[in-house]
Amino acid sequence: MYNIWDVMLTNFSSAPVLFFFLGVLAVISKSDLSIPNDVGRGVVIFLMASIGIRAGAEIAQMPGGLLAVFPFALTALIFGITIAAVSYFMLVKLLHIDSANAGALAGSFGAVSSATLMVAISLLDSLGIPYEKFVPALYPFMDSPAIIMAIFLGKWGIDRQNLKASPNSAAKGVEGNGKKKLGAIIVESLTNSGVYVLLGSLVIGLIVGPERLEREMKFFYWMFRGVLCIFLLEMGILAASRLKELKFVSPLIVPMAILVSLGGGALAVLTATFLGLSPGGAVVFAALAAGASYVTVPAAMRVSLPEANPSLYLGTALGITFPFNMSIGLPVYLQLAQYLAR
Repeated sequence: MYNIWDVMLTNFSSAPVLFFFLGVLAVISKSDLSIPNDVGRGVVIFLMASIGIRAGAEIAQMPGGLLAVFPFALTALIFGITIAAVSYFMLVKLLHIDSANAGALAGSFGAVSSATLMVAISLLDSLGIPYEKFVPALYPFMDSPAIIMAIFLGKWGIDRQNLKASPNSAAKGVEGNGKKKLGAIIVESLTNSGVYVLLGSLVIGLIVGPERLEREMKFFYWMFRGVLCIFLLEMGILAASRLKELKFVSPLIVPMAILVSLGGGALAVLTATFLGLSPGGAVVFAALAAGASYVTVPAAMRVSLPEANPSLYLGTALGITFPFNMSIGLPVYLQLAQYLAR
C-alpha cells in the first residue's frame, strides 16, 4: 500500500505534472510561450483516441463484452446526473447563487475534466498500478447526462424566477425554446470532437481487438505520455491565465468546489470498489466523478445558459478544482481505494 505522501511526491515529480508547472511558470514570467489552437486540439484528439481504442480492445476480450460494461456505464450516468443535481441545489439554497450561474457551475461539477482524467492515468502509470482500460471510456456516460441535467435545472430555475416576476408572460414561448436547446445540447455533447473521437475509437478498438492493436498500432502506447506532457503544458498556461478570474468568484465557492470534488471522488471510489473494480480502476472512476469540466461545459452553457458568467465556472474549474485534485484529491482517492481493497 502506497503512503499518501509518497503518492503526492511521485505525482509532483512526474514529467507530465512538471510540464503543467512549466506552463504556469510561463504565464507568471510573462513568457510568450503558447500552444497553437490547432496543436492543442490535435493533442486532445490523440489522447482521446488512445484512451478509446485501448478501452475498446479491453472490452473486446472481456467475457461479457459490452454487456459486462453496462453496469459501469449506467453507474457513470447516475453519478453525472446526481452530482449535477445535488450541486445545483447546494449552490442555490446554501450559497444563494442565481439559477443560471448555479446551473453552469453544477454542469461543470457533474461533467468530466479530461485534465484530471489524464493526470490520474499518468499517476497510476508512474506508480505501476494497473487499472481497467475501459474505465476512462465511461467519460461520455457521465459527462453528457450531467450537462443536460444542469441545463434543465438552470432553465427550470430561471422560468420560476420569470414566473414570479411576470406571471402572464414568463411561460410564453419558453417551453418550446427550451426543448429545442436541450435537444441541440444532447447532439452537441455527443458530437464534441473529444467525445466523438473517444466513442468512435472505442468502436474501432472493439473491432481491432487487443492482439492487432498491440501489433499494428503501438504508437498509441509509445506516444501517450509524451503527448500528455504537451497537453498538461497547455493546461498549465490555461490554469495560470484563469487565476485572475478568481476575483469574480465568491470565497464560499472555494470550499464548495472542494467539498463537491472530494465527496464525489470518495463516493466514486466506494461505488467502484463495490462493483468489483481494482484500486487503479476505482481511482480512474473517481477522477471522472471529481473533476470539473472546462471543455464541454463552456460550449454548452454559451448556447443554453447564456446568462451564466463564464469567469465563474471556468475560473472555478481551472483555478480551484483541477489544482486541488492534482495535488490532494487523486492521492486521497488512491489511499482510500487501497484501504478498501485490503
